[in-house]
Formats: sequence, structure tokens, C-alpha cells
Amino acid sequence: MFVIDTHLHTCLSPCAVLDMHPAGLVDAAIRAGLDAVAVCDHNSAENVAAVARAGRAAGMAVIAGMEITTAEEAHILGLLPDIEAALALQAKIYSLLPGRNDERVFGPQVIANEHAEVLGFDEHLLSGATTLSVDRVVAAIHDVQGLAVASHVDRERNGIIGQLGMIPQGLALDALEISSRTTLPEGRAAFAPKGEFPLVCASDAHEPKDVGKAVTFLLLGEPTLDELRRAFADKDGRAILGGGRPMEDLALHILDLAQNSIEAGATAIEIDLLEYPSADRLIIEVHDNGRGMDGEILAKATDPFYTTRTTRKVGMGLSLLSEAARAAGGKIEIDSKPGVGSRVRATFQYHHFDRAPVGDIETTLMVLLVSHPDLDIRFKHCLESEAFELNANILRSSGANLASPDGLATLREAIRKGEAGLGRPSVSPRLHS
Repeated sequence: MFVIDTHLHTCLSPCAVLDMHPAGLVDAAIRAGLDAVAVCDHNSAENVAAVARAGRAAGMAVIAGMEITTAEEAHILGLLPDIEAALALQAKIYSLLPGRNDERVFGPQVIANEHAEVLGFDEHLLSGATTLSVDRVVAAIHDVQGLAVASHVDRERNGIIGQLGMIPQGLALDALEISSRTTLPEGRAAFAPKGEFPLVCASDAHEPKDVGKAVTFLLLGEPTLDELRRAFADKDGRAILGGGRPMEDLALHILDLAQNSIEAGATAIEIDLLEYPSADRLIIEVHDNGRGMDGEILAKATDPFYTTRTTRKVGMGLSLLSEAARAAGGKIEIDSKPGVGSRVRATFQYHHFDRAPVGDIETTLMVLLVSHPDLDIRFKHCLESEAFELNANILRSSGANLASPDGLATLREAIRKGEAGLGRPSVSPRLHS
């Protein structure tokens, strides 16, 4: 399983900050816990090679890309197979991109290398629109064997629906992108109710702090364009497991807690999500049989600058959950014994203005069960008196291979059916400006 942000800008884009030079972008991606990124500057690929070199040096996979502005002022991402394809597409875009940049109006368009050194400035009007219509942009991306993704379809400004009022029938898009402003369930309801297009989530980051603000979880053999193509088409066991806003929605806090348990050597994890609107109470509880914590570690567990993890520099998960609970009138409790396991319980006032949304339970369960198909994971979700329970052991005993295409379909269907049975109010999606 890979965590990928498929839409990032460097300092080449006039709306990005100078700290988004190639090395700065890669450093921010590593700190965000990403496995791969796609570099998609506006109407140009001048910095892609430098980001790729910085990525190789740091062990970060980089996918070439470009965000093209159509004649209708809709943004379309081109995710591309290599640097050569990116430069070939760039040559075509440059020939159909009128105007010259005025730094005083639009800002500098910095070409930089992997050592944060400025090599020059692009003089094309990268913030402008090409003379290519939407269908011709998609065709140009496909001509270089790329994937065409409609950018931030949940936004009115420069989103294809906001600009055209619809997605033209027959337009050969490979996917739609949901921004960090919208949850994936809202996106499914609004933009792909019949599953016509796969959905990905991405940050559209223009500065380091936003890198990884929205991500996509993918089941791939490796983070390459060919593997993405298979995942978008749901072929050969590759799949989009889901997406979201790490550490903002409660569902992804649950995912982080479960990952803590797995890193602590747990073989069994019980997860409870209990919603009681009538009592103004929401509870998250994760119980595992991992190695547990002694008193010294337990006392530091919610310190954002303390972690036993080797996979990232700071352990923000428990700290952020504790902060989220307190902000919503609740608290976090941790019980742990060495050699026995740990129990984390977070409570929230259900109707508190600052309570984070539950978010995408489907993504959390898909990522957990597919990434760790042999673990004993039990999930229970209650909404008042209604309950949905999912047990990995029961699924396996029925013959489901959770890492196979059939197993993925069975698991996704079970989650959607169970969540739908809770009677949760339907989402009323809307476009964001």
C-alpha cells in the first residue's frame, strides 16, 4: 500500500512560495509520511527533473506531471510516464500558451535545481490559459501515454464542473480529483454517483505546510505511472483504496491509532466508533495486544516531539488526537502495560462546533485490512442503537482473500452495506469556491 499526493507545485508555479523548490518539496513530502508525489506545475515541467533527482537522493518516488489550463480555464492534470514525455508535452503547451509573465503582477516563475539553487526564470505566462479546449488537452496528455485527471472538481474556480457546468459526455478522463476541502464520501455522492470515474484526493499544495494535506491510498506493486494506470482501471489487483485528509477527519485518526498498534507488534486490534447524538457523545476506542508501554513512555505518549517510531521523525498522532478531543469538549485516556497491550479511548462532545467530522470509514478499513490481511482486526460502529461490525477473521473464514481483486470487492461491499445500514443522514455535497 502506498500513500501518494498526486498534485504538488514547485516554485516554478507563480502562485507557489519560494520554499517549494525541488529539495524543499521532497523534504516536506518525507515529513508528511508520503511514499510518492506527482509534480504538477502550471503549464510547465521545467522543475520535474530536479524534483526527481532530489527524490532519488532521499528515497522518495516522483511522478512527472503538469497542470494544464484549458481554453475554458479548467485545470487538467497530466500524470506522465517520464521526463521525456513531460518535456514533449511542455513543448506543445508552450506553443499554445499566449503571453509573457510579468513578475510584478503574477510573481516569479523560478527554475531551480535539486540543491535549492536558482537556475533561471520561465518567461511564459504560466498562470494563463492555453488555446486548447478540454478535449484537446486530454488528447494531448494521452498522446504522450499520460493519465488525464480533472483537477479539484469540487472547486468552482478552475474546476471542470465550475467552468463548464458539467463533465462533457464522452470526455476520456482517467480520473477526477477531490481537493482537501471535500471528504471522499461527499465526492462520491456528488461527482461519481455511478462510478463512471475513479476518484483521487490530492493537496494541490503550493507551500510546504500543505504537502500531504490530502492524499490517496493505493494498492500498487510500486509507485509508477503504469501501476497508477492499473489502479485507476481496477486491474491486476491494483486499486484505489480511498483517500482523505490525514489527521483531520476522525476516521484517519483511527487509522493512525491502528498503525501504532501494528508497529507495537499487535496481532489483534479491536476498534470501536460509538456515536450517540442523543447523549451528545462520540467515542473512539482502540484496544490491542501489542507490547504495551511502561510508565515512562506512557507519560510522554501525547508529547508531539516524542516517538518510538522509526518511520517518521515526530509522533504527532496521539498528540493531535488529544488536541482534537480537548477542542471538542472531550479528552483522551491511555491504558497500557508492557507485554499486555494498550487501550486508547478518546471522547468528544458530539454536537461541539469544533468536533472533526467522522470522515471516510471505508478508506480506513480498506487500508487496514488490505495492507495487513493476516491481522485479527475487529471493527464496530454504533450510531445510537444501530450497529455495524466487521471481523477480518470471519471474512477470511468465508474464503475471502482480502488482497485479491475479488476480496477487495467483497470487503468494499461489506463496508458500504454496513455503513449504509446505520441510517446516517445523506451528504448534501456542494461546490466550493
